[in-house]
Amino acid sequence: MKGLSLVEALVSILIFSLIMIAIVASVVVGRNSLFTTDTPTELRQNVLFSVMSISRELRKTAPSRTNLAAGASSNSLTFQVPFDNNGDGLTVDNAGNIEWGTAITYSLNGSSQLIRTQGGVTSVVSPNIALLQFSRSATEDKIIQVDITAQKVTGAGNWQDSEQAIIRMRN
Repeated sequence: MKGLSLVEALVSILIFSLIMIAIVASVVVGRNSLFTTDTPTELRQNVLFSVMSISRELRKTAPSRTNLAAGASSNSLTFQVPFDNNGDGLTVDNAGNIEWGTAITYSLNGSSQLIRTQGGVTSVVSPNIALLQFSRSATEDKIIQVDITAQKVTGAGNWQDSEQAIIRMRN
């Protein structure tokens, strides 16, 4: 007699089904753990990118070119950076004075996004930003402290990451 009996066929289908269920279950568990560990990394990257973007520009400004008074704090900051307004390749005019560009504003919008606005053009710097705070030192005029917190709620829990940067304005 050649071939499989009905019982043998059913047993082999059962074994094959159990193996497939185990493979699918391991893929689902692996995918869920990837998303769980990816969220803290994503938030950390958002915070660090935000701090780097703000720091890069804020270092170029002067204390007199910010809207934040000494000893004050705010959840948004407007300032200017040197810019070649007359197109001569220099950021100083003929009298040796710094040429300043249009105002730059960093703030949060209503969608938990850090936004940068300059000349009427708004761009998103980072998503999932829950807190943005700028503080200017009362004793050290050229120092601005930036506090940023990123937060995201997922099925695996409430994730949060924070960073603080002390930035010295140089102009």
